[in-house]
Amino acid sequence: MRPNLNSQKGITLIELIMAMVILTVIAIPTATMIGEQIQGMVASKDLTAAGNLARLEMERLNNIPYASVLNPGSTVIPPYTVSWTFATVAGSGGAERKDITMIVQRTGSAAILLTLYGSIAKNVVYAP
Repeated sequence: MRPNLNSQKGITLIELIMAMVILTVIAIPTATMIGEQIQGMVASKDLTAAGNLARLEMERLNNIPYASVLNPGSTVIPPYTVSWTFATVAGSGGAERKDITMIVQRTGSAAILLTLYGSIAKNVVYAP
């Protein structure tokens, strides 16, 4: 008796290729999405650290006497550099304030991560 060739079990080469194509169509966008998600988390961590550092430096400037806030400056807290400038604004009745522009960058990079604006008023005590 001859074996029936049509009754053999298993998968064909075409079925295997189709399964590989379907898996590839699913895997490539998934891998791309995971990579972008990781990059987003790293950028978010960087911006959060830069924001916290800028707020810390702004608080430090708010807690020194108004007359002592004279010159632009910078602080390096690796891997960031925080720099600030002042613009003195005269108001009515002898009121005066210094507008602060604070910039946070990665040390050695020209790219600005964060810019924070604030003011210090004359004869005002900033309490924690």
